[in-house]
Amino acid sequence: MNRPQADIGARFHEETKIVPGRSGPGSAPLLEPVTAYTALTWFRLPAAAPAPWPALEEAIVQRRTSRSFDPGAALTPDLLGRLLAFSCGRTGSASFAGARRAAPSAGATYPVDAYVVALRVAGVPAGVHVYDVDRHALGLVRPGSFGDRLTSWTLDQPWVGRAGAVVALVGCSARIGERYAARGYRYMLFEAGHIAQNLYLLGAGYGIGVQATGGFVDAAVNRLLGLDESLEQALYLVAVGRQQGG
Repeated sequence: MNRPQADIGARFHEETKIVPGRSGPGSAPLLEPVTAYTALTWFRLPAAAPAPWPALEEAIVQRRTSRSFDPGAALTPDLLGRLLAFSCGRTGSASFAGARRAAPSAGATYPVDAYVVALRVAGVPAGVHVYDVDRHALGLVRPGSFGDRLTSWTLDQPWVGRAGAVVALVGCSARIGERYAARGYRYMLFEAGHIAQNLYLLGAGYGIGVQATGGFVDAAVNRLLGLDESLEQALYLVAVGRQQGG
């Protein structure tokens, strides 16, 4: 008998736990369980509303999921480049040891790559591109207009096809599994979330729409991106684009 789908995630979480050891790191004894939260002592914090807001706090306040993409407005290459550079790109020169990325990665393994499905980007051919972090460049993988297919493959989410571009975050579990074994898969998902949140905050700062979705037909999106499914998988899709009336 097959287990319910909801059990699969819970089972994976349980089987990738780090268990207390008898000695060495993590061997401090466990505390007694907390039995009740009925008599907590509360400490009021200062109101988090300084005026004016610092730029990052303002972006957090303004962060929204937007589905009102304008299908007649294109992104510029400069804006797309900034979205990639400051969400998952290098924040220092690749020529020196210790160059950093815009998103944290467990053990600096960087198992998440970005692909861009360009739908409406001025001067950039429509189609699937892989983002090369070191070159800060896009490599055309598959030319074509895939807005309607992406709408279908994201379970009929029409706003995805109206975006300027869709950033596909692709995970290579072997890249992180060599160091962290099965638990590395958790860290890979965290990293995709870090990158997606960067895209949301950048969208707020640049005044463009951002909408992330984890609901898509895996085989169709993986095939679109040209992935070898034995090595890599699409994890998260983030649509970005100009907004209606924006």
